[in-house]
Amino acid sequence: MHFKYCPLALVVVAACAHEQPKAESAPPFVIHAPPVATAPPAPVRDDSADLRRLLSEPLAHFAFDRADLTEGAEQKLQEVATALRAQPGTRIQIAGNCDELGTEEYNLQLGSRRAEVAKRYLVALGVNADQIETISYGKERPADPEHNQVAWAANRRDEGQVLLPATAAR
Repeated sequence: MHFKYCPLALVVVAACAHEQPKAESAPPFVIHAPPVATAPPAPVRDDSADLRRLLSEPLAHFAFDRADLTEGAEQKLQEVATALRAQPGTRIQIAGNCDELGTEEYNLQLGSRRAEVAKRYLVALGVNADQIETISYGKERPADPEHNQVAWAANRRDEGQVLLPATAAR
């Protein structure tokens, strides 16, 4: 029996003979995680705003030739202490002031005592002493420039100001 050579059959057979079975390839390793919900960044809050509000008015007023804190001054300083304990990166300055009566030297010393009594009170309430700086202006920075009893009473005071703003990161 003689078979006739068929070129087309050979091509089909040859193609089938050389074709290797393809192994099923695994799809690439991909993790389809749900999108991560990210909250918008929190606005930077100036933590010293409450403290600045508290310090916008005098911390204490004093009687003539005295450096004793009144009940009202203690209450205000308690609020300041709460704000400072919550903001360990914030520093304040307490400035002691006097009326125009007395010598410049005496009033500088009296102003210093007034500022120090407020600082000691804040430290006793748990504020870090390093957060508080004191200074005395004596009679050099009157709140009221008049020369009468009302003005003198207004000028016998402690004032505060924020030196370093609170940091955003804690």
